[in-house]
Amino acid sequence: MMRPPPEARLSELFSGVLDTDADGTVSVGEVLDRAGDRGYGFLLVILAIPAFIPVLPPGTSGVLGLLMSLIALQMLFGRTQPWVPYRWRQRRLAPNTVDRLQTQGVALLRKLERFTFPRGRWLVHNGLFLRWNALVVIYMALILSSPLPFLNTLPAFGVLLIGVGLINHDGYLLIAGNLIAVVLLFLLGGSFHLLMKSFEGFLRLFQ
Repeated sequence: MMRPPPEARLSELFSGVLDTDADGTVSVGEVLDRAGDRGYGFLLVILAIPAFIPVLPPGTSGVLGLLMSLIALQMLFGRTQPWVPYRWRQRRLAPNTVDRLQTQGVALLRKLERFTFPRGRWLVHNGLFLRWNALVVIYMALILSSPLPFLNTLPAFGVLLIGVGLINHDGYLLIAGNLIAVVLLFLLGGSFHLLMKSFEGFLRLFQ
């Protein structure tokens, strides 16, 4: 099968959206205006990338999960572009945040862009499937926000795949993000089963 001609590289799109002013910052409003109809994807990617940083300040995962859920809720209700309050649009991303996104984020996307290109567009433009993906994002955001150990990176990766799929009009990556959600479901089910077995064993000690 012949690969379709490239539109713009994923990393180039991401870097362009994060172009800074003379003071080294960029506002949330500028990011959304430049992203256009890919705004949901860019916001999800921007929120997912920090979860891959080895040491995050306490409470960061909860904030990231909450913001992901707020973005996904707008997808769920069928908004074509994400809406943020005027005050948030004026908020400027700190230079060190932009620098991390421009370096670590772009580097990560350069690895992903070798495997993604516009395909399965009917999925990306299918309102019902997009709403389903919004529910999947909320589900993974809740796991990301939870205190469960070792379960931060995997849901963030699932959200990242969905975000990249939305940016790059790649329906197959949306499906891949859904598969990550299924894996998480099995992991949570297995963890709960082991926890119940351990609890039953603990109760037997007192019988």
